[in-house]
Amino acid sequence: MNQSFLIRNIPKKIQKQTKYEIKLVNQNLKLKEELNLYKSLFTTHRHSAICNMYIKKKKGKKVWVDKVRDHFDFYELDKDEDVIKWLKPIKCER
Repeated sequence: MNQSFLIRNIPKKIQKQTKYEIKLVNQNLKLKEELNLYKSLFTTHRHSAICNMYIKKKKGKKVWVDKVRDHFDFYELDKDEDVIKWLKPIKCER
């Protein structure tokens, strides 16, 4: 059944409470996902310096990227200003 159909058939006071509970559950899931992202830093990039780490998106999902070590993965990331800048070749200087 449709969620909006279920909400319409219950009293107003319970509707507000149900919407609030749904909001809290969604917020909780979002925070758990973010916590797991931060925990994954210590398993995926154990030997990287924190100052080189960035959170970028890969196919819409947040991932850790080390701009010094993970240069081969830049093509797989969703494009933004930093990624485009990293993909440009570095000019040689004397």
